[in-house]
Amino acid sequence: MSWQWRSTVHESGVVRELMNRVEEEVAGAPDQIARLRFRVGALSGIGPEHLKEGARQYALERWGYSPEVEVEESGDPTDPNSLGVLLVSIGLEA
Repeated sequence: MSWQWRSTVHESGVVRELMNRVEEEVAGAPDQIARLRFRVGALSGIGPEHLKEGARQYALERWGYSPEVEVEESGDPTDPNSLGVLLVSIGLEA
C-alpha cells in the first residue's frame, strides 16, 4: 500500500491528511491499528520527528490511543517521492 502527499502545506495539515487517509484505509475502524509506517522524502520539508509526534498526538486525540509510529527518512533527493510523504503500511492487531 502506498499513498503520497505532495504539498507545501504546514506539517500539521500534512499529518491531518495522512491520518485521514489511514482512517479511510481501515474503513473508519482505527481501533485495530497497532503500527503505522511512513517515509519522508528528502526534499519534503517535513521533519521525521514532527511527523511521528504529530501522528501520535492526532491518534491520541481522535482515537483515544496512540499506535506505534515509525518514520523512515529518505536521503535521496533524486527519488521520485523525494517531495512527498508516503504512507508505507498500516499494521493491524491480530
